[in-house]
Amino acid sequence: MSRQERQGWSIAAVLFVTLMLVFGSSVLTAGVFVTPLLKYFGWSRAKVSGLPAVLAVSAGLSAPLIGWLLDRVETRVVMAAGALLAAASFVIASRSNSYPPIFAAYLALGVGVSAAAMLPASLVIANWFGARRGVAMGVTMSGTTAGGMLMTLVASHAITRGGWRAGYEVLAAPMALLVAPLIWLLVRTRPPSDVGVSVAAAAARLPGLNVGEALRTRSFWTFLLASFCFGFYGLGLNVHLIAYLIGIGYRPSSAAFAMSLVFGSALMGKILMGLFADRMSGRIALCADFVIGAAGLVLLLGATRIALLGSFVIVFGFTFGAPVALLPLVMAESLGLKRFGTLGGLAGFAQATGAALGPVIAGRIFDLTGSYTTAFELFIAIEMLGAMAAFACLPLSVEQSRVGAGRIQDDPSGAPSLRHSFD
Repeated sequence: MSRQERQGWSIAAVLFVTLMLVFGSSVLTAGVFVTPLLKYFGWSRAKVSGLPAVLAVSAGLSAPLIGWLLDRVETRVVMAAGALLAAASFVIASRSNSYPPIFAAYLALGVGVSAAAMLPASLVIANWFGARRGVAMGVTMSGTTAGGMLMTLVASHAITRGGWRAGYEVLAAPMALLVAPLIWLLVRTRPPSDVGVSVAAAAARLPGLNVGEALRTRSFWTFLLASFCFGFYGLGLNVHLIAYLIGIGYRPSSAAFAMSLVFGSALMGKILMGLFADRMSGRIALCADFVIGAAGLVLLLGATRIALLGSFVIVFGFTFGAPVALLPLVMAESLGLKRFGTLGGLAGFAQATGAALGPVIAGRIFDLTGSYTTAFELFIAIEMLGAMAAFACLPLSVEQSRVGAGRIQDDPSGAPSLRHSFD
C-alpha cells in the first residue's frame, strides 16, 4: 500500500468517527427524544416531529452554499466549523424550556450537520479513492449507522438517568472535544498535487460536468428524485420507529434496542453494498437497495410478532443506511467530480426536503388515524419510486455525449458554446 493510500484510509477513519459522532448523534438519535419530549411538554407528535424536520430543512437550505464552499476552500475548515456549531446547538437545546428556543437549536443544528457530515465526507472520499471508491465510501459512511447504533443507546441511557436535557448534553461533548480537533489536524480535500494550486483550480481539472451542463441531463433530475425519496422514508422511519414499537406493546428500552440493531445491520449493509457497487455500478446497487428496503418495510407492518420484527431488523436494516454511501457513487458515475460539491449541495437540498416532509407527514397521519400503517405504506411506495429513479441514471460518458450533441444543436456552426457551461 502506497503512502497516499495509507493517508487516504487514515482520513477515511477520521471521517468515520466524524459521521458517527455528528450525524449519528444528531439525525439518527431523533427518535429517542420523541417520547420524552411528548411527556415533558405535552406537544403533539406532529409538533415534536417538526424538530427533526426543521433540522432537515435547515440542512437542505444550507447544502447548496456548503457545496459551493467545498468546491472553493479546504474541507477541514468547513467541517470543523460545522462540528462546533452542532455541539453548540445541542447545548442550546438542553437549556430550552419552550418550543421556540429548541426549534432554533434544531435550525442551527441542521447547518452544522450539513457542514460537517455527509456531503464533505463524500467529497473527500470521492477525491482520495478511485478503483476502490465503493468500499471506501461504504466503510466511511458506515460511521453514520455506527453512530446511530451507539449513540441511540448512549442517549437513551442518559435520558433514563438524567432526563432529556442530559441526553442532549452527552451528545454535544464529543463533537467539540474530539471531532473538531481531529478534522482540523488530519482531513484534506484531495491528495497533494501541484504546489500553490487552489482548491477551486484543482477541482476544475477533474473529470465531470459543470453545473449548467448537469442541469441539462436526465441523470441530475432522476438523481435528485432518488435523493428526495431516501430522505423522505429514511428520516420518517427513523423518527417514528421507536414510538411505533412502543405503541404496539414493546418496552421503551426494547424499542430503542431494536432501533440500535437496525443501525447495526445497516453498518454491514453499507460496506457490502459498496463492494457490490464496485463490481456492478452505484446505479444498480442503489436500485436493488431501494427494492429490498421496501420488502423489509412490509415486514414491519406485522411487527407485533417478534419473528417479523427480527426479520424487519435484518432485511430493512441492511438497506437502511446504504444510500448514504451509494448516492455519492451514483453522482460521481453520472455527473463526475468537477463540481461534486455544488451538485452534491443541490442533491442535499432535495434529500433534506424529503427528510423534512417524511417525519411530519407520518406524524400527521398518526394524529389523524391513530395508526402508523398508512404512513408505512406510503414509505413503501416512496422506496419503489426511488428504485425507478436510481435505475434511470446514466453513465457520465453518455451524459457528456448528450450535452455535447446539445451544444452542436445550439450552434450549428460547431463553434464552442458557453451558454450552458457556467460553474
